[in-house]
Amino acid sequence: MEKIFSSLDAVSDVPALWDLLVGFFQRQGITRIVAVHFPPVGSADQDRVRILAFGFPEAWMEDYRAGRHFHDPVRAHAKIHPVAFRWSDIRSLRTITPEEDQFLRDFGKVQKGDGVAIPVFGPYGRNGFIGLSLPAGLKAMPPDMMRLCKLVAQYAHQRYCEIVAPDLDVHQPLSPRELEVLGWVARGKSNSVIAEIIGVSSNTVDTHLRRIYAKLNVTDRVSAALAGLGHGLVNLP
Repeated sequence: MEKIFSSLDAVSDVPALWDLLVGFFQRQGITRIVAVHFPPVGSADQDRVRILAFGFPEAWMEDYRAGRHFHDPVRAHAKIHPVAFRWSDIRSLRTITPEEDQFLRDFGKVQKGDGVAIPVFGPYGRNGFIGLSLPAGLKAMPPDMMRLCKLVAQYAHQRYCEIVAPDLDVHQPLSPRELEVLGWVARGKSNSVIAEIIGVSSNTVDTHLRRIYAKLNVTDRVSAALAGLGHGLVNLP
Protein backbone atom coordinates (compact mmCIF):
# COMPACT_ATOMS: atom_id res chain seq x y z
CA MET A 1 0.00 0.00 0.00
CA GLU A 2 2.72 2.45 0.97
CA LYS A 3 4.42 1.94 -2.39
CA ILE A 4 1.41 2.94 -4.49
CA PHE A 5 0.67 5.95 -2.26
CA SER A 6 4.28 7.11 -2.40
CA SER A 7 4.31 6.68 -6.17
CA LEU A 8 1.11 8.70 -6.55
CA ASP A 9 2.59 11.44 -4.38
CA ALA A 10 5.67 11.61 -6.60
CA VAL A 11 3.95 12.14 -9.98
CA SER A 12 3.48 15.66 -11.32
CA ASP A 13 1.20 15.22 -14.33
CA VAL A 14 -2.07 13.48 -15.16
CA PRO A 15 -0.69 10.96 -17.72
CA ALA A 16 1.85 9.63 -15.20
CA LEU A 17 -0.86 9.47 -12.54
CA TRP A 18 -3.11 7.51 -14.89
CA ASP A 19 -0.34 5.06 -15.79
CA LEU A 20 0.26 4.35 -12.11
CA LEU A 21 -3.44 3.85 -11.45
CA VAL A 22 -3.86 1.52 -14.43
CA GLY A 23 -0.83 -0.51 -13.37
CA PHE A 24 -2.16 -0.88 -9.85
CA PHE A 25 -5.60 -2.08 -10.96
CA GLN A 26 -4.07 -4.43 -13.53
CA ARG A 27 -2.16 -6.11 -10.71
CA GLN A 28 -5.54 -6.75 -9.08
CA GLY A 29 -6.66 -8.59 -12.23
CA ILE A 30 -8.75 -5.68 -13.57
CA THR A 31 -8.41 -5.24 -17.32
CA ARG A 32 -10.86 -2.42 -18.04
CA ILE A 33 -10.75 0.90 -16.22
CA VAL A 34 -12.46 4.25 -16.74
CA ALA A 35 -12.08 7.47 -14.77
CA VAL A 36 -14.65 10.24 -15.16
CA HIS A 37 -14.26 13.67 -13.61
CA PHE A 38 -17.21 16.02 -12.92
CA PRO A 39 -15.92 19.62 -12.95
CA PRO A 40 -18.00 21.77 -10.60
CA VAL A 41 -20.40 24.35 -12.02
CA GLY A 42 -18.74 27.76 -12.11
CA SER A 43 -15.19 26.40 -12.40
CA ALA A 44 -12.86 27.30 -15.25
CA ASP A 45 -13.22 23.78 -16.69
CA GLN A 46 -16.96 23.32 -16.12
CA ASP A 47 -17.57 22.54 -19.80
CA ARG A 48 -14.57 20.26 -20.20
CA VAL A 49 -15.23 16.52 -20.47
CA ARG A 50 -12.50 14.61 -18.63
CA ILE A 51 -12.62 10.88 -19.32
CA LEU A 52 -9.68 8.46 -19.17
CA ALA A 53 -10.05 4.82 -20.14
CA PHE A 54 -8.01 1.66 -20.45
CA GLY A 55 -8.95 -1.65 -22.04
CA PHE A 56 -12.19 -0.60 -23.73
CA PRO A 57 -12.50 -0.63 -27.55
CA GLU A 58 -11.25 2.69 -28.89
CA ALA A 59 -14.29 3.17 -31.13
CA TRP A 60 -16.57 2.82 -28.11
CA MET A 61 -14.57 5.32 -26.09
CA GLU A 62 -14.50 7.84 -28.96
CA ASP A 63 -18.29 7.64 -29.10
CA TYR A 64 -18.50 7.90 -25.31
CA ARG A 65 -16.33 11.02 -25.13
CA ALA A 66 -18.16 12.60 -28.07
CA GLY A 67 -21.36 12.79 -26.03
CA ARG A 68 -22.61 9.28 -25.36
CA HIS A 69 -21.51 9.67 -21.73
CA PHE A 70 -24.53 11.91 -21.15
CA HIS A 71 -26.72 8.80 -21.50
CA ASP A 72 -24.61 6.57 -19.25
CA PRO A 73 -26.78 5.82 -16.18
CA VAL A 74 -23.76 4.63 -14.18
CA ARG A 75 -22.09 8.02 -14.70
CA ALA A 76 -25.31 9.83 -13.81
CA HIS A 77 -25.89 7.77 -10.67
CA ALA A 78 -22.28 8.12 -9.49
CA LYS A 79 -22.94 11.87 -9.18
CA ILE A 80 -25.47 11.33 -6.40
CA HIS A 81 -24.52 7.95 -4.92
CA PRO A 82 -22.08 8.11 -1.97
CA VAL A 83 -20.83 4.52 -2.07
CA ALA A 84 -19.56 2.02 -4.63
CA PHE A 85 -22.15 0.02 -6.58
CA ARG A 86 -22.19 -2.74 -9.19
CA TRP A 87 -22.91 -1.85 -12.81
CA SER A 88 -25.48 -4.63 -12.97
CA ASP A 89 -27.48 -3.02 -10.14
CA ILE A 90 -28.06 0.23 -11.98
CA ARG A 91 -31.61 -0.63 -13.10
CA SER A 92 -32.65 -1.16 -9.50
CA LEU A 93 -30.93 2.02 -8.30
CA ARG A 94 -32.55 4.56 -10.61
CA THR A 95 -35.34 5.04 -13.12
CA ILE A 96 -33.78 4.39 -16.52
CA THR A 97 -34.64 6.71 -19.43
CA PRO A 98 -35.06 5.31 -22.97
CA GLU A 99 -31.66 6.77 -23.90
CA GLU A 100 -30.02 5.15 -20.88
CA ASP A 101 -31.72 1.85 -21.67
CA GLN A 102 -30.27 1.91 -25.17
CA PHE A 103 -26.86 2.79 -23.74
CA LEU A 104 -26.96 -0.23 -21.44
CA ARG A 105 -27.98 -2.50 -24.30
CA ASP A 106 -25.11 -1.25 -26.44
CA PHE A 107 -22.67 -1.41 -23.55
CA GLY A 108 -23.69 -5.04 -22.96
CA LYS A 109 -22.30 -5.86 -26.40
CA VAL A 110 -18.93 -4.36 -25.41
CA GLN A 111 -18.71 -5.45 -21.77
CA LYS A 112 -19.82 -9.01 -21.07
CA GLY A 113 -18.93 -9.16 -17.38
CA ASP A 114 -19.92 -7.00 -14.45
CA GLY A 115 -18.04 -4.12 -12.83
CA VAL A 116 -18.15 -1.59 -10.03
CA ALA A 117 -18.40 2.19 -9.95
CA ILE A 118 -16.47 3.88 -7.14
CA PRO A 119 -17.53 7.51 -6.50
CA VAL A 120 -14.57 9.75 -5.63
CA PHE A 121 -14.65 13.18 -4.03
CA GLY A 122 -12.52 16.30 -4.27
CA PRO A 123 -12.54 19.93 -3.11
CA TYR A 124 -15.41 22.31 -3.97
CA GLY A 125 -17.51 19.54 -5.49
CA ARG A 126 -14.76 18.38 -7.85
CA ASN A 127 -16.00 14.80 -7.84
CA GLY A 128 -16.05 11.84 -10.22
CA PHE A 129 -15.99 8.07 -10.32
CA ILE A 130 -13.69 5.19 -11.17
CA GLY A 131 -15.24 2.31 -13.10
CA LEU A 132 -13.58 -1.11 -12.80
CA SER A 133 -14.51 -4.28 -14.64
CA LEU A 134 -14.56 -7.33 -12.39
CA PRO A 135 -11.66 -9.77 -12.82
CA ALA A 136 -12.48 -12.86 -14.86
CA GLY A 137 -14.45 -15.42 -12.88
CA LEU A 138 -15.66 -12.99 -10.21
CA LYS A 139 -19.34 -12.16 -9.86
CA ALA A 140 -18.65 -9.73 -7.02
CA MET A 141 -15.55 -7.98 -5.75
CA PRO A 142 -14.32 -9.46 -2.42
CA PRO A 143 -14.65 -7.01 0.51
CA ASP A 144 -10.90 -6.71 1.11
CA MET A 145 -10.26 -6.04 -2.57
CA MET A 146 -13.10 -3.49 -2.66
CA ARG A 147 -11.66 -1.61 0.31
CA LEU A 148 -8.23 -1.52 -1.32
CA CYS A 149 -9.61 -0.28 -4.65
CA LYS A 150 -11.70 2.40 -2.94
CA LEU A 151 -8.73 3.67 -0.96
CA VAL A 152 -6.46 3.90 -4.00
CA ALA A 153 -9.18 5.39 -6.23
CA GLN A 154 -9.92 8.16 -3.73
CA TYR A 155 -6.25 8.89 -3.09
CA ALA A 156 -5.54 9.07 -6.82
CA HIS A 157 -8.47 11.43 -7.37
CA GLN A 158 -7.20 13.77 -4.68
CA ARG A 159 -3.78 13.79 -6.34
CA TYR A 160 -5.49 14.51 -9.65
CA CYS A 161 -7.24 17.52 -8.09
CA GLU A 162 -3.91 18.75 -6.73
CA ILE A 163 -2.20 18.40 -10.11
CA VAL A 164 -4.85 20.23 -12.16
CA ALA A 165 -5.54 22.97 -9.59
CA PRO A 166 -2.82 25.44 -10.71
CA ASP A 167 -4.08 25.42 -14.31
CA LEU A 168 -7.64 26.21 -13.20
CA ASP A 169 -6.90 29.27 -11.10
CA VAL A 170 -7.36 31.66 -14.03
CA HIS A 171 -9.19 34.53 -12.33
CA GLN A 172 -7.56 37.63 -10.90
CA PRO A 173 -7.30 37.55 -7.10
CA LEU A 174 -10.25 39.10 -5.28
CA SER A 175 -9.62 41.52 -2.43
CA PRO A 176 -10.84 40.64 1.06
CA ARG A 177 -13.76 43.05 0.65
CA GLU A 178 -14.66 41.61 -2.74
CA LEU A 179 -14.61 38.11 -1.26
CA GLU A 180 -16.90 39.31 1.50
CA VAL A 181 -19.35 40.84 -0.99
CA LEU A 182 -19.25 37.72 -3.16
CA GLY A 183 -20.01 35.58 -0.13
CA TRP A 184 -23.15 37.58 0.61
CA VAL A 185 -24.18 37.50 -3.06
CA ALA A 186 -23.90 33.70 -3.00
CA ARG A 187 -26.22 33.76 0.02
CA GLY A 188 -28.85 35.61 -2.01
CA LYS A 189 -28.49 39.03 -0.40
CA SER A 190 -29.39 42.18 -2.36
CA ASN A 191 -27.00 45.12 -2.77
CA SER A 192 -28.89 47.17 -0.20
CA VAL A 193 -28.81 44.36 2.36
CA ILE A 194 -25.10 43.72 1.73
CA ALA A 195 -24.41 47.45 2.13
CA GLU A 196 -26.16 47.43 5.50
CA ILE A 197 -24.33 44.29 6.65
CA ILE A 198 -20.81 45.51 5.81
CA GLY A 199 -21.44 49.19 6.56
CA VAL A 200 -20.99 50.82 3.14
CA SER A 201 -23.27 52.43 0.56
CA SER A 202 -25.19 50.50 -2.10
CA ASN A 203 -23.12 52.32 -4.74
CA THR A 204 -19.94 50.96 -3.14
CA VAL A 205 -21.36 47.43 -3.21
CA ASP A 206 -22.24 47.93 -6.87
CA THR A 207 -18.65 49.01 -7.58
CA HIS A 208 -17.31 45.92 -5.82
CA LEU A 209 -19.67 43.75 -7.87
CA ARG A 210 -18.51 45.24 -11.17
CA ARG A 211 -14.92 44.46 -10.20
CA ILE A 212 -15.89 40.94 -9.15
CA TYR A 213 -17.64 40.36 -12.50
CA ALA A 214 -14.55 41.53 -14.40
CA LYS A 215 -12.16 39.38 -12.38
CA LEU A 216 -14.32 36.24 -12.63
CA ASN A 217 -15.22 36.92 -16.28
CA VAL A 218 -18.98 36.83 -15.60
CA THR A 219 -21.83 39.27 -16.19
CA ASP A 220 -24.45 38.58 -13.52
CA ARG A 221 -24.94 37.72 -9.86
CA VAL A 222 -25.86 34.08 -10.38
CA SER A 223 -22.79 33.40 -12.54
CA ALA A 224 -20.60 35.21 -10.01
CA ALA A 225 -21.97 33.08 -7.17
CA LEU A 226 -21.46 29.87 -9.14
CA ALA A 227 -17.93 30.91 -10.11
CA GLY A 228 -17.20 31.68 -6.49
CA LEU A 229 -18.35 28.25 -5.42
CA GLY A 230 -16.60 26.50 -8.31
CA HIS A 231 -13.29 28.20 -7.55
CA GLY A 232 -13.60 27.63 -3.83
CA LEU A 233 -13.85 31.37 -3.10
CA VAL A 234 -17.16 30.94 -1.29
CA ASN A 235 -17.95 28.43 1.42
CA LEU A 236 -21.61 28.22 2.28
CA PRO A 237 -22.59 26.74 5.68
